[in-house]
Amino acid sequence: MFGLKPFRYLAKPIRVLIGINATVFGLVILGALIGLDSQALVLSVGALIPIEFTQAWRFLTYNFVHVSFMHFLFNMLMLWMFGDEVAEFMGHRKFVGLYIFSGIFAGIFSIPFYLFGSLSPYAMIIGASGALMGVFVAYYKFFPERTLLLFFVIPLKMKYAIWVLIALDIMMSQTNDSIAHFTHLGGVLAGFIFMYLFNNNRVPFWKRWFLPKNKKRNSRSNRSEKVLEGEVAYIDQDKQMDAILSKVSKEGVSSLTESERQYLLKAGDRLRRRRGQ
Repeated sequence: MFGLKPFRYLAKPIRVLIGINATVFGLVILGALIGLDSQALVLSVGALIPIEFTQAWRFLTYNFVHVSFMHFLFNMLMLWMFGDEVAEFMGHRKFVGLYIFSGIFAGIFSIPFYLFGSLSPYAMIIGASGALMGVFVAYYKFFPERTLLLFFVIPLKMKYAIWVLIALDIMMSQTNDSIAHFTHLGGVLAGFIFMYLFNNNRVPFWKRWFLPKNKKRNSRSNRSEKVLEGEVAYIDQDKQMDAILSKVSKEGVSSLTESERQYLLKAGDRLRRRRGQ
């Protein structure tokens, strides 16, 4: 169906995110089956409520809350269809950063429109849509010429479809149609910000908080560079190659240092010489 990759072959972040969303939604359904009002409990604890914006955890938890089957199914289908390729292309860690950043930023972005606009400050914002809009932006950046069926009907290239979705959210933002359009727009803006940082090899500010001091980081980086510059430094070149390929799989090609790139090029040259090419 839709040409989807089997679940077990999806990138690990996609499987984990779908699993978390399914677990939360499963608790809602299970509670209903045994006569408990688990939906109210999940919403009271996990939904993003504009008037309760000081409860910071809600900016994260709302991304994993769904209480409608169709809402849950549609969002997870979108994550399955678009998220897997993005995760593999940009690297698993950066994809998780994109997803979480987009979801949190989308929530923060939408709060003023509820508190000071015509929308209700007591509304409950839930669902992965804000984070998914960030993923859509990344997909648009990586695969602008891909054709998709917009609304499962209209064939449109991604470079046009993303702007159609943005225009629709802007036009529908004041209709009170129970869709968090400003959250969608916040996710789009977050996606463009993250992709700008990604394409320019910038270290996001939140990552710097978890890095060692500059002096220690630079000295360790320098030691790593020295090792990677010389082929004779490797006791087992196969293990070194495996380590570099594993890094590409997890973090993307852009994560490689110049020495690691040169090592791959030299390895390719050696392989071609062995084959007599």
